Amino acid sequence: MSFISFIGCTTDRHEPLRRDVTWDGKRYVGACRHCGAPIVRIARRNWRKRED
Repeated sequence: MSFISFIGCTTDRHEPLRRDVTWDGKRYVGACRHCGAPIVRIARRNWRKRED
């Protein structure tokens, strides 16, 4: 994990691991490519940590 990626993850700005992104019926969900946290897509290119 690069330093810039670390800053993004600590400020809740994640990037998905694209091959693992799926549609759950309401939204796109996946895992962060840098920290592995479960994330959900809020808007185009805008991913946040999942609360469930």
